[in-house]
Amino acid sequence: MKKMILAAAAAAVCVSLGACSLFEKNVRTETQLPSDRHTVETGNVPKPYRSQDLERGELGGDWTIEKVLGKEAKGQETPFLKFDPNEHRVYGSNGCNTVNATYANNAADSTLTFTNMLTTMRLCPGEGLSETQINQAMNMTARYTWELKDGCYYIQLFDAQMQPLMTLARQDFDFLNGTWQVTGIDGNAVNNEDMQLVFDVAEMKIHGNTGCNVLNGSIVTDMAERGSISFQGMATTRMMCPNINEETALLVALESATKIHPVDKNKVEMLDAHGTVVLTLARTN
Repeated sequence: MKKMILAAAAAAVCVSLGACSLFEKNVRTETQLPSDRHTVETGNVPKPYRSQDLERGELGGDWTIEKVLGKEAKGQETPFLKFDPNEHRVYGSNGCNTVNATYANNAADSTLTFTNMLTTMRLCPGEGLSETQINQAMNMTARYTWELKDGCYYIQLFDAQMQPLMTLARQDFDFLNGTWQVTGIDGNAVNNEDMQLVFDVAEMKIHGNTGCNVLNGSIVTDMAERGSISFQGMATTRMMCPNINEETALLVALESATKIHPVDKNKVEMLDAHGTVVLTLARTN
């Protein structure tokens, strides 16, 4: 997973004087960000987040910026914000440059403000960049609301007059928590009660049994893709198994999985990059 250190280019360049003047009072730009600014993870691996966190007013975790000032947010990279509730700081990308600020929110009156905002000033060519609008929206933010809809959390940011500014989104993977029986691989039925997978969304870990060997690994999701899922660092024990072909098929299917689709609360399907169902799972007790 790559990391991007929060450092600006030695020579800052503005696309236009108008773009710079929008934020000169509220956004500081520096060739070297202060040493207390953390390294920003840009690998699109958001930690889990639950409605209980939002209900008690804890803004945290990674959020994709979907819309800004009424338009789809686009950039050279996926625009996102990462909230750190312990330090009340927000980090992220406005689609081109790194954003770094402090924030304060109150669940009782749904207020939210961003202060001490810093951005790098890398010149980013290309169409569809929303960095100016994202900076502007963050400066104007005064209130927020949230909702869970169609398996995705949304945070809506508003100005003081409750005019919408920006929409943040992240997928809810809580449905995956627990133990699942493998019932199908590549369209073929599986009748091995020992072949089970256990998902721990809080830790982003997968455990289980291939029908013979124990397996462990990490769950990875991509903020830019709804339903995205993949598995890394997969490891198994090495006992000799009579059904080794079925075990191999399971491991290959997990390696090829790119998306997950909850059919209902007791059944999920994993699909490969071509949209083919490679795994079918049924919840067990």
